[in-house]
Amino acid sequence: MAAMNPLLTKVFRGPLDLNGPVIGRLFYLFEYARAYVEERHEAFDARFGTDTSAPVFEHHQKTSVHFYVPTTASVIYEIIGSLPLTPNKFTFIDMGSGKGRALLVASEFPFTKIVGVELSSYLHHVAEENIKRYKPSSQQCAAFELHCMDALDYAYGEEPFVLFLFDPFGREILEKIIANLEATLRARPREAYVVYVYPQYDDLFQNSSVLRRVREASPKWQPWNQYVVYAASAGTATGDQGAADTQLPVTAASKAA
Repeated sequence: MAAMNPLLTKVFRGPLDLNGPVIGRLFYLFEYARAYVEERHEAFDARFGTDTSAPVFEHHQKTSVHFYVPTTASVIYEIIGSLPLTPNKFTFIDMGSGKGRALLVASEFPFTKIVGVELSSYLHHVAEENIKRYKPSSQQCAAFELHCMDALDYAYGEEPFVLFLFDPFGREILEKIIANLEATLRARPREAYVVYVYPQYDDLFQNSSVLRRVREASPKWQPWNQYVVYAASAGTATGDQGAADTQLPVTAASKAA
């Protein structure tokens, strides 16, 4: 799947990036309205007493780091639920974790650890408070690690992992994120999945020699809920397709959890 129409991808890249300096603030207003409507429909924060819905465009916002908007909760449930994960084996990592919604949803699955990486100290603090409040009966993992740091400085552990990205970075930073990801998988081959929601720069992942696409979703009229899933395995990193040959179901539209 082309993550977005190629013409639109070219138009909205660079200075016209939806998170960039030209129309970024207008897009922020749209995202604010979208988040308000989705919260009324899904009531994620209302149910759990958390603060994950409202977008945040900070005054010192760098154009290379996109402003915070929440991922649709039902889409996060759908994506994680579709992954063939061995219980209590994988770490969940959200780069650009913002207020922590994806971390909270991930805690309802049997991960060994849940890691949030966020540059903004404000968003990092909000996520910490949200984790304290989030205590659903369905929670299966309460081992959270939140890091207020540059995602480019994050050091992967040796365990299998799921890397979650909701369009957190511009093209240049994402290229470096992928380079770091490929380096760790080559150095220590292991199972891994990469989830990329609203995949503006999916071509960067398509060019990877370590990752292969195993799932995609393109709901009509909801580009913010488009996503692709890539997989790697010990075999993939060493030249043998191995477990990465497993193809997850392809969906044309997101489903409610």
